[in-house]
Amino acid sequence: MDKKNTQSKKELILKAAEHEFMANGYEATKTTQIAERAGVTHAMLHYYFQTKENIFRKIYEDKIDMLKEPILAIVESKDLELPQRIDAIIETHFDFLKANPELPYFLMGEIRNNPVFIETLKDKIGGVIAKSCKKLQVELDDYINRGIINPILAEDLIMNVVSLNVFTFIAISVTQSHEKDDNKINLLLEQRKREIKETINRRIIKTENQA
Repeated sequence: MDKKNTQSKKELILKAAEHEFMANGYEATKTTQIAERAGVTHAMLHYYFQTKENIFRKIYEDKIDMLKEPILAIVESKDLELPQRIDAIIETHFDFLKANPELPYFLMGEIRNNPVFIETLKDKIGGVIAKSCKKLQVELDDYINRGIINPILAEDLIMNVVSLNVFTFIAISVTQSHEKDDNKINLLLEQRKREIKETINRRIIKTENQA
């Protein structure tokens, strides 16, 4: 089997698996369901990935990398001042969730039902988050000492960004009707992204009255 065809089959399996995991959760998903959705035999699925756990690990590691790499690039950037980089972090995380809108619900379910996965996830990204927070804190402290921003911990800043962004996608899935209007939703999301950036900026940027 040539490499191109092999890659195509793997991508079909991963795409099908992501759909099943997001819809049903990890425990309830069967490899037979994944194979059927992907249009491959169960034997072929086993040949490429051996176990459901391996498929699941590949998907979440790819998702982590999709978010981690651009976020780290922003944190390390020398081209933007800190406030502009914070805006860029908000936008990058928001756009990642927009491209993966089922992810917040999925993670909420796995937190309740699959604590082993959550521990594995923390092991995978905990070091990256700690490193990013440490670097951000040095810069935040510099801006605080210069009277440009209000005192804030990097961890608090990240929690604010994550919670505001994630809750947007949880709320929109609940509040929107079954007859989805994609244009309306896109406009709503863009407005919400602007409002989140404004909310974070109001929290950290000192006004004349605070100076």
